[in-house]
Amino acid sequence: MNIWSVAKLLPVMFLLFFSAILIFSIGQNVYGIELFSKNEKPFGTSYDDWIAKYWNWDVGLSNEKSTPKPDGCLINNDNKPDSLVMLMETTVDGTPHQVCKISSKQGIMIPLWIAWSDNSPGGTPRNMSEPLAKSAREQYNLGNIKSDVKVDGVPLAKLDVRQSLLPGSGKFDYKIFSLANVTDISTKNFNLTIPSNTHEQGAVPGTWQAGSQGWYVFLKPLPPGQHTIFYNARVTPTGPLTSPGTNPHFADITYKLNVTK
Repeated sequence: MNIWSVAKLLPVMFLLFFSAILIFSIGQNVYGIELFSKNEKPFGTSYDDWIAKYWNWDVGLSNEKSTPKPDGCLINNDNKPDSLVMLMETTVDGTPHQVCKISSKQGIMIPLWIAWSDNSPGGTPRNMSEPLAKSAREQYNLGNIKSDVKVDGVPLAKLDVRQSLLPGSGKFDYKIFSLANVTDISTKNFNLTIPSNTHEQGAVPGTWQAGSQGWYVFLKPLPPGQHTIFYNARVTPTGPLTSPGTNPHFADITYKLNVTK
């Protein structure tokens, strides 16, 4: 190639290089959402403790308070910096749309599909020698379970798993098709206090030992501004199972967040 040919190519090469830098910069801005990993302790607190806090908040809600209102704000927010705010679980019906204000110093806990088991008379696991989280997984989280998470319209996380009891043997089977940016957590036992007016049907009032299993996305703090979080749940049976998790369930949840400094 002669010097003249190279000279003609230089503007094109510069344009391509500049375009690549621009695209990369935009991509960094759009996809710059950070996640807490499974090995971290968000704000110095273990996942076991965050999930215990989540369930004590959730079961403490009455039917009226647990039902999302149009453009309401169903969220667990202690208004403290360096903490996690908690969004509603996906067992709600329909397509709730919430509008909330949080701080740019708070992380966000997104439950995709979760369950707990306790040692109350109504929640006794199949085998008392098994961890309660194992009972939660194998009794209440069976089925084909799918979920997608988007932040500001950009796909962030994907859950696609199947949990079932094999016919005949009753052995537990767990197939993972996708756990992209999703954390599967089984907790240690924790204290769960269930009030008499809880919205959780079948829960026995009192303070019990409980364990939980489920799939979550843990977002690090978002920058100040307006942000949208969308997540859903698609749960269908794997076969002739009796777990509540195998009842077909579909939910699409949207939070409009005003993130302040």
